[in-house]
Amino acid sequence: MSKAPKKDDSKKGLGRGLGDLLAQHDTDLPFLGAYGAASGEHEHGLPASAGEDDSKQLLSAIERFLRTTLKEAKVEAEGDEVSVAGFITAEIRKEGGISFTINGSNLPLVPSDLAAPGMIAGELADDRSSAEVTMLQWGIESRRLLSRLCEHHLLTQ
Repeated sequence: MSKAPKKDDSKKGLGRGLGDLLAQHDTDLPFLGAYGAASGEHEHGLPASAGEDDSKQLLSAIERFLRTTLKEAKVEAEGDEVSVAGFITAEIRKEGGISFTINGSNLPLVPSDLAAPGMIAGELADDRSSAEVTMLQWGIESRRLLSRLCEHHLLTQ
């Protein structure tokens, strides 16, 4: 049987960060500039890495979803706005994304529904009679929110 070599505990220590390694080796990484400078700006409530869908395409997806789900309701589309009278209005924001205004009684929402991934600036009235949110991406959470709202609208009509 052979014995394992004895470890030298004097070499143990905390790992070093990238800054330490770059300073030690004085390495220039010019290829990083090819990606452009970081703006440092991102939407409140989203990590800087979160993307944003094209607003026109997002509005088009919302319109198709509303027309398919609310077959009996009159879905109106005019310019940069889609609406169902007395219920929901979706409008393209100048800053990007889609601004939603939702009206109804006893909306089936809680504040966390309006803070899901792909959504920002969600506000729900205390009596749950109205809500506002900005949608930046079409995804599972966005679709789930619209499904719940459409189901509620169909049940209350």
